[in-house]
Amino acid sequence: MDVEAGPRGQARLWHHVEPGLTAAAIWTERSTGRGEDADPLVVLHRPSGMGLLGVFDGVGGAGRAVAGRTPGDVERTQAWIASRRVRGLVEEWFVSERSVASAEGLAAHVAARLGEGVPRRGRVRGSIHRELPSTFAGLAFDVDSSGLRWEALWAGDSRCYVIETGAGLQQLSRDDCDIDDALVQLVQDPPMTNVICADRPFTINTGPGSAQLPCILLCATDGFFGYVDTPARFELVLLETLLSSQDCLHWMGQLAERVCSYTGDDASLALTAFGFTDFASLRASFRERLEHLRVAHAVPMDGVPPADRQALVVARERSWEAYRVSYERRLATAFRDRP
Repeated sequence: MDVEAGPRGQARLWHHVEPGLTAAAIWTERSTGRGEDADPLVVLHRPSGMGLLGVFDGVGGAGRAVAGRTPGDVERTQAWIASRRVRGLVEEWFVSERSVASAEGLAAHVAARLGEGVPRRGRVRGSIHRELPSTFAGLAFDVDSSGLRWEALWAGDSRCYVIETGAGLQQLSRDDCDIDDALVQLVQDPPMTNVICADRPFTINTGPGSAQLPCILLCATDGFFGYVDTPARFELVLLETLLSSQDCLHWMGQLAERVCSYTGDDASLALTAFGFTDFASLRASFRERLEHLRVAHAVPMDGVPPADRQALVVARERSWEAYRVSYERRLATAFRDRP
């Protein structure tokens, strides 16, 4: 698959479209040259119909220690290195072990090699410091004429999703934190209880799922969904940019511009859309869903006076209570082996 990369300001964009398949990805950074998200991962093995999406977010707070410098004397943090190493190890695992893939095998593969060649620091008990910490969210999928099947894989607070034309955006992974409610997570930003790292045990959570075609699989780091006013707004951003785009690259460009306008973090995203005959079909399939989101969520939220905190709280809670029915519909069966 020939996927074209298109740099645009502080963003990198990838896209590929053919009948029945659209693949795309975005990478952005808040501070030029210091972004702690790795490039997103999109891999498809055509003979088997199997593939993998992945996003990787170096954990800046826990991995802020300097790990080294580039030949140009630019400091690189442990978080910067971690996300890129995890990406390479995940891709290596998928390519070499595709037929016997398991979350346990992936975790063992990453743990065995993540810290190679990086000087180790003495552990400070009780500290938030981690050696080479990174989140990971991935979707290993298998698609054929009968439909789409996937295994969600994750550690930390990057997320896996499916988007269906009727039900819309649905979360497939549960953040590794002590709060499950997505709205409360937006407001409180709770600390993570599990991330990939080189100095402590970690778990890669896993959960199966399936859907009929057409639909979209998507993985994103928290720079995309963690800085919106309500969970419904992330889907609105995805679909508003889709419906106003001329082609896939235009969609990725508009989406990158939107996320850079509101996020306080690096942000990356990878997606594959299956079963749509072309980009025009993909766009048209979500027109009704977008109209519903605008009426039910965007208009009430946009009508809140900027200085009225109480009105904002009420509008946000109403939006979430209406939205979560479809958004959480797959979470009851979307995970297992959570620590």
